[in-house]
Amino acid sequence: MYLKAQGSSGHLSNTLIPHLLYKQAQLITYAAKNTDYDTMQANKKDLSNTKARDNNQQDSMDSSSNRNASSYNRRSFLKDAAILSGAAGLSSVLPFSIQKAFAINADPGTTFMDAEHIILLMQENRSFDHMFGTLQGVRGFNDPRAKRLPSADKVWIQKDKEGKAICPFHIDIEKTKVTWQGGLPHSWDDQSLARNGGKHDHWIIQKTPMTMGHYNRQDVPFYYQLADCFTICDQNFCSSLTGTTPNRLFYWTGNIRPDKSWGSVAAVGNEFAESRDNAYVDWMTFPEVLEDAGVSWRIYQNELWTPHLQPDNKDYWLGNYGDNSIEYVKRHQVKLSAYFRKNGDHTANPALSPSEVHRKYDQLSQKQKNLIDNAFTTNIDDRDEYLKLAPLSYTDDQGKNWTVELPKADIFKKFRADVDQGSLPTVSWLVAPQAFCDHTSSPLYGTWYVSEVLDILTKNPETWKKTILIINYDENDGYFDHIPPFVVPRPGDQDAGKVSEGIDTHSDYHKTDDRPIGLGYRVPMIVASPWSKGGYVNSQLSDHTSVLQFLEHFLTKKTGKAIECPGISSWRRVISSDLTSIFRPYNGEQFPLPAFLNRDQSVIRIRKAKDKPKQLTPSPLTGQQIQLINNNPSFATAVKDMMSSQEKGTRPACALPYQLSVGSKLDKTHKKLQLIFSSYAAIAHTQDESSKKGAPFNMYTGKTFQGELGKTWFYTVSKDSKLTDEIDLTGFVQADNSQASVHLHSDNLEYDLHIDGPNGFYRGLTGSLQDPELDINWLAPDQVQKSTAKNREVVLAFKNREHKALEIVLTDNLYGMGTKTITILASQHKTLHIPLDKQYGWYDFTIRVKGYAPCQRQYAGHIENGESSRTDPFMGMEV
Repeated sequence: MYLKAQGSSGHLSNTLIPHLLYKQAQLITYAAKNTDYDTMQANKKDLSNTKARDNNQQDSMDSSSNRNASSYNRRSFLKDAAILSGAAGLSSVLPFSIQKAFAINADPGTTFMDAEHIILLMQENRSFDHMFGTLQGVRGFNDPRAKRLPSADKVWIQKDKEGKAICPFHIDIEKTKVTWQGGLPHSWDDQSLARNGGKHDHWIIQKTPMTMGHYNRQDVPFYYQLADCFTICDQNFCSSLTGTTPNRLFYWTGNIRPDKSWGSVAAVGNEFAESRDNAYVDWMTFPEVLEDAGVSWRIYQNELWTPHLQPDNKDYWLGNYGDNSIEYVKRHQVKLSAYFRKNGDHTANPALSPSEVHRKYDQLSQKQKNLIDNAFTTNIDDRDEYLKLAPLSYTDDQGKNWTVELPKADIFKKFRADVDQGSLPTVSWLVAPQAFCDHTSSPLYGTWYVSEVLDILTKNPETWKKTILIINYDENDGYFDHIPPFVVPRPGDQDAGKVSEGIDTHSDYHKTDDRPIGLGYRVPMIVASPWSKGGYVNSQLSDHTSVLQFLEHFLTKKTGKAIECPGISSWRRVISSDLTSIFRPYNGEQFPLPAFLNRDQSVIRIRKAKDKPKQLTPSPLTGQQIQLINNNPSFATAVKDMMSSQEKGTRPACALPYQLSVGSKLDKTHKKLQLIFSSYAAIAHTQDESSKKGAPFNMYTGKTFQGELGKTWFYTVSKDSKLTDEIDLTGFVQADNSQASVHLHSDNLEYDLHIDGPNGFYRGLTGSLQDPELDINWLAPDQVQKSTAKNREVVLAFKNREHKALEIVLTDNLYGMGTKTITILASQHKTLHIPLDKQYGWYDFTIRVKGYAPCQRQYAGHIENGESSRTDPFMGMEV
C-alpha cells in the first residue's frame, strides 16, 4: 500500500511513500489536528510556576503554512522517523545509523583515553522503568529485591488515596495515542512527596495512575537496539527531585546553589532560572571551567529559547525548548548572543536595536565573548532559512489530502559542518528542539534526532573512532521508577542516618522545605563509543554530575591541568561514578550484531492497529491479585497477565570498582544494634585511585519504629572505609494501650531492618534480644588469601560466643544451590566459602540459627573481582 507525496514546489505524483511512512505521517498530522496553542500559551506556568515546557499541555504542529518545501530533509525525517519509532512496528530492523556506529572499531590497543571528542546529548522526561523496565539484563521489573512498602506490599503495588492499587502496565504506542497524551506532574513538591520520605509509596497519589505506564521494545525499538549494541547504565539517577531546569543546572554546573552552604538559595524549581522572565542564577559553569583551561567546547542548537520564536510552532520545531540552561546563567549574557545582535532585544526596557546590542557585545573581553558565542552556537549563519518551516503535502490511501510542516533547513547545519570540516571541539553539547527531545508533550521523534547524530558522527569512520557519545535524560517527568533514590540524611539529625567524616551534606539538603534535594529518580543513560560496545550493562551509581566528573578525569589526564567543577558537592563526589567503569580497552574483539524479532510479524502487528484510542489505565488490582504479585516473581506464570516483566536472558556486565558490605553486632545490655557499613576496592580492578568511590545505602523497617510505620534512614560511606551507627532497639517496642498505664514490652521486642545499596545490594536483619551470641563477618578481599581473592565467592567467618554448639542453616533463595547446615561448637571459629561462578557472582541467601527464631540474616548482591561479568541470571530467567 502506498500514498502519493506532493510538495508545494510541484506535483510529485511519481514519488511513492510506503505505507509505513503514511502511518508515521498520520502520527504527525494527528498531533497537528489535536493541539491548541492558545491553551498552551494560557497555561505556561503550572502550579509551581514552572515553565511552559513542563506543562502537561500538548504543543502544536501547525500545518497552515504554504512556504516551499525542502523535500530531501523533510522526507528524510519522515522516512527515518517511521523506521525508528515504534509506530512503524519495525523492532526487528537494526537502523543503519546504529549499524554504522557498531561496525566501526577503535584502533587495537587503544582506550577511551585515546578519544578526541566527547559529545553530550541530554533528552527529556523519561524514567528508567518507563523506558527500559522490560529490557533484558537491567534492574527492571524482574528485580527480586524490590523494596517492600510500609503496607508490606512490593513496591510495584502503588495505591491511590482510596486504597485502589495499580502495578506497572504497558502503554502501547502502536494501538493508542499515548505518545500524544501529554506529561505528568513533576515539580519540586510532587516529586518529593511521591518519594514520601523514602517510603516510596505516594506515586499515584501525587501523580496519576498513568505514572505506572511503561514502554517496551516494540514501542521504542531504536533505543533498545542502541542498548543492545553499546552500554546502558541502570543505576543512573537524575540529580534533583524536581523538574527540567534544576537537573540541567546540575548537568552544566554541578549544583543548583551559588555556593555549597546551607544558607544559599537552592534553585529547586524552573521559576528560579528563566531568561524569558529575566530570572537568572550566577555561578561558575563547567563551560567556563573549560574556557579557563583552554579546552575547546561548544553547545549546539538550531536556535535559543530566550528569543521566544513566533508563532509557537516555530519554537516547537526550531528552538531548543529551554533545555540549554546556560541561557539562565547571568555571566553567559544570553541577550548579547547572535540572535539579539541581529534582531535587537525587544525584552529590554527600553528596547535595544541590533546596533545597540552589538555595541554592548563589542565592549566585552574575549573570554566573555567566548562564553556567549560557544554556549549559544546556532544555525543563524544560514540566513533566514534556519527559522523557516515548509509544508509537506500528501494524499493518504483513502484519497484524503494532508499537510504537515517540518523544518525547511538542516537543524544540524553548524554541527554537521564542524564534524565534516574536522573542527569539532573537544567537548560538545547538543540541545534538541521540543519536537525531537523526547519530552512527553511530543511524539517520540527523539529517535530520529539521536539517529541523525550517529549518522553525522559516523560519516567519517576516523571521527567516530575517536568519539564518545553520552545520551541521557534530565528527569523522569512524572513516571514511576521502582528504586528509591539515595539521599543525604537531614543534617544534624542523628535519627535520620549518618555519613562518613568529611562529607558535607548541607549542599544537598533544602533547609526551608526540610527535604533532600537529590538524588532524583533513575533515568536512562546510554554510552555509545568504540570502547563501550557489546550490549553491556553498567551498574555503578551515577547522576548528572557524573558526566562532569568524567570530563574532569578525561581532560585532566589529557591536558595535564587540574580541571575541576567547583560546584559538585563532597557527597556527590563520594557516591557518583566518573563513568570510567563503562569503558573497556579495545584489543581487536569482534562483537556480533544482536538478534532481533521477526520483522513480518511486527509489521502485521502494526497494520492491524489502525484505530488509536486513548491509552487507559488498567482496573484496580483485586486483593487476590495483590497477594499473587507479592508472593511471586514478576515473570511467574501466576502473575503473567497482572504484572510487567522483562525480556529473558542476561547481558555482559561492566566490572565495578567497589565491593560493599554491611555487618551487624547486637548489644543486648544496652539494647542496641550496631551497623557497620563498608565500601572497599574490588580486587585487581584497574581503575585509577581518583575514580574509586564510596557508596550510599537506604535503610527501612517493615515495622513501627518510634511510632512511625516504615521509618527510613540514609547512609553514605567513603571509599575504602567503614561507617558505624547504632540503632536503639527500644524504638521497636510497642505500647500496650490496653492497660491504664502504658507498659513497654522491651524484653520481647523484635527488630526488622532492610538495607538497600546500588546494583541490587541488600541486607535483611531481623531478630530480637534473644538472638544467639554469634558473630558473622563478611571478609573483605584483603582478608582473603590471594589464591582465592579473584574467585567469585562469598567468604564468611563465624565465631560462636555461646557456651553450646549452634546449628547454622544457610538457604539459597534464588540460584538453586539448596540448603547447607553447619554446626559450630562453643567458642569455635569457622570460615565458609560459597562459590558463585556458576551464577556469575550473584548471591541471595539467608542464614538462620536453629532454635532462635526470628533471628535471621539475608545477604544479596554481586561479588566484584575487577573483571567483567554477567547480569543477574535470576532476573534473566536463567535459573
